[in-house]
Order: sequence, then structure tokens, then C-alpha cells
Amino acid sequence: MVKYEYHNIFPTSIYIGEMNGHVRHKEVFYNKIYPKYQFPRMNKDGDVNTVSESEGKPIIHTEESAVPMMKEITEHIKIYYTEILGLKDVFDVYHTKSWISRSYDNEELVPEHIHSPSHISYAYYINAPEGSHALSFYDKKKMGNAIFQSVFDYYHEDDTFMNQYTFESTQKYSIESKEGTICIFPSKTAHGTDPVSEVFSGERLAISGDCIITLKESERMKYSVGHINPKYWRRY
Repeated sequence: MVKYEYHNIFPTSIYIGEMNGHVRHKEVFYNKIYPKYQFPRMNKDGDVNTVSESEGKPIIHTEESAVPMMKEITEHIKIYYTEILGLKDVFDVYHTKSWISRSYDNEELVPEHIHSPSHISYAYYINAPEGSHALSFYDKKKMGNAIFQSVFDYYHEDDTFMNQYTFESTQKYSIESKEGTICIFPSKTAHGTDPVSEVFSGERLAISGDCIITLKESERMKYSVGHINPKYWRRY
């Protein structure tokens, strides 16, 4: 019998939570926020436009009507980094950007990307018709185990040597777009959207956002690393 052991290292943990105030948040969004942040389905170049961010509207979190929603999102983020990631409760959460992510059909996809300027990102599904896009996370750099990169490499999903993807070899993991839920993840994790059905009817709409965590005022002298409170930041 062959004896062996293996160690799972460098994991990425994704958080899925239920928004308790979803019914009220959705009502406020469509009545007060959406009219202000609405954007054309096609951009000036004639390409499909899936985010209000590209139209210069990434500041939903600054709206007074959005305060209850943002406070609940922040509660989920704190649970994520304290209970799931195991960080100490020594941080404040600053929302730096928030925008609409929207699609109306199977081909209106958000391409793979990362959010490099922030620490934690999220997608809160305000509306998600049955069969609408999944949120997918990618790990193509590691390719499962780097020594076998040429084996794991592929041009499309059917062009692969893999019999079964496992924790050790997964290149993509998809999460259902479910109304009333929030997905939280490290900002530098590559992600995008993928179709899960041939067609869907309606509007898949999420509020996506970026956050930076900074040390609480009471903790700023205890650590030599980490961002301190922005009130100490200066621009010259």
C-alpha cells in the first residue's frame, strides 16, 4: 500500500450571507437610487455596458437612502474577516466604491477581472431572475499544481485532461446569483460572470462594491502594519 499525505494550502474563502432587510433595501433601491444611477445598456462605442462604474457612477454608498443597506453589508463584511478569515476585530470598514452590475440576457457577461485598489469586495443581489448569470472565481495562475501547468491548461472547458476538479486542481468555481444574498470575497481574486442557462428573462442586478479596512483609532499605535485612520492621510 502506498502511503502518502498532502497539505491544502493557500485557500480562498468566499462568504455568502442573507440580507435580512432585503425587501426594504430593494424597495428603496428601485424608488430612490436606481433613477439616479440608471445607465444606458450600450456604451458610446456600441458595446454592451454592464456596470454603472464605467459611466462614472461608483458612489451608491454615499446616498443617504442607502445607509441602512450599507450598514447591513458592513455587518456581513465584519463577520467575514473575523469569523471566516480569523482576523482580529481591530478594523474599521471604509466603503470606497459601489456601483450597479446589470445584465438582461445570456450574452451580457462581466469579463474576468480583479479589484486591485481594495481589500474586500462584494456583490449584493437586488434582483436575480431564475437562470441568470453565476458569479465565477478563477485561479488560472496556479493551475491547481504549478508543476503540471501544461496538463491543466486548456482553451475552453471541453479541452482539458481533467477527469474531476477538486480543491487541489479547481480553476473555476461558480456561485448562483440568488436574490437577497451577498457574496463577499478578497478583492484581488479574479472573478466574472458566466451563463448558467440558454436564456433568462428579466434583469439580473447586483450592487457591487469595494472596501478598505483600516485600523481602529484605538489600535493605531499597536501595529506597525496596516492602514491607519484616513483622517491622518494627507495630500500635498
